[in-house]
Amino acid sequence: MTFLLDILGTLTFRSRSLRALAARRALFPPVIWLAIGFLAYVFVRNSVYSSLESVPYVQAPPSFLESLLSTNLIQILLFFSLVYVPALIALSNLFAGDGLGFTISRAEYTSHVSALFPLWGTLFLIAAPIQWIVPQFLVLGVLSISIGLLWLILSIVAYTVWAVREINYIPAAAALGVIVLSWFTLPVFYLLATFLLALPFFILLPFVYVFAMRLRELLAVRGSLRDFQQHLHSLTLNPRDADAHYQLGLLHLQRAHLDAAQGYFEQALAVDPQDPDYHYSMGRAFEARGEWPRAMEEYEATYRLNPEYGLGDIFREVGKGYLHTDRLDKAIEFLKFFLERRSSDPEGRYWLAFALRRSGKLDEMRIQLNTILEQARTSPRFFRREKREWIYRARVLLRGQTYDLRPPTSGLRKS
Repeated sequence: MTFLLDILGTLTFRSRSLRALAARRALFPPVIWLAIGFLAYVFVRNSVYSSLESVPYVQAPPSFLESLLSTNLIQILLFFSLVYVPALIALSNLFAGDGLGFTISRAEYTSHVSALFPLWGTLFLIAAPIQWIVPQFLVLGVLSISIGLLWLILSIVAYTVWAVREINYIPAAAALGVIVLSWFTLPVFYLLATFLLALPFFILLPFVYVFAMRLRELLAVRGSLRDFQQHLHSLTLNPRDADAHYQLGLLHLQRAHLDAAQGYFEQALAVDPQDPDYHYSMGRAFEARGEWPRAMEEYEATYRLNPEYGLGDIFREVGKGYLHTDRLDKAIEFLKFFLERRSSDPEGRYWLAFALRRSGKLDEMRIQLNTILEQARTSPRFFRREKREWIYRARVLLRGQTYDLRPPTSGLRKS
């Protein structure tokens, strides 16, 4: 129900609804919604067009597969998923000028698909009855276009400009420039619609071979991981093997199986409560669950056992824990001490800026955020790619937008 309410909210240009859709970071439901909306519009349009034409002879009705292929549904989904959305993201990062350049990340991709696909699918659904009720054409010189299609094009442009501006936190003029430049990808859709299903089978064989090899590699990696996990399970038969429980906990933490990860870390700590690795990883599990007081306890335990843990990263984690438990003075103290030793770390500087913001020290906050963006512009590309989440968050916070306090994705999965 909230999904439908958020879709309705986007139709009234509610930023909160759009960002709620983006925060879901789902792929399958948005694709289905776009497919439903597109098919509804195409079938209504074809029905209207066929009623306007005289049929000189009776032709056998096409099969369901033929009808589906004739809609270009496969091509539109491939184009939006593999070409158009990545182009929007890369151009938005380029126009933002924050050092990210013409790049995209997995997190940005999933958030854009989660927001844009339902929005476009809804616009297709609205255009279908408009096409049915008003089937007339407008003649603009040598160009004739149906009223329904004209409404659809204008609405998609307007809503997409708004959505790109809101999701990427760039000015409206920059968002409009992104949309205009993104139109240069339209020839790719033409090629997909014209040649994709007409390619001879032997031309497709190389693509099938590459896909099969990648699938084989993926299955081999998963098989090796499964064997390793089974080996660790056999080691846990020894209740005193703390490291086996710890390694299994890490595997489950990386897969976001938080209950299982917590259980294995608890068993490791029961055997060896003096190992800082075990406390730190337990803190990460609690952080991922949003249980900040318990995460803070584990980070403090790690700090007591090894103040230099993670080459000093523990100062950042403790400061972040203080921030999320509303002890702002302690958070600022730890984060500043951390940055004295690691001044180029954008994550620590971002959380310091957030703590300063909550303390009402907005000028100091802006200095920290501008430092992040300036360091990003002058840093090597691999550094920007690894730290892009914090560069993006700095852009959001600097422009007066509220970014929530959810745990970062970089600790659980790669961007």
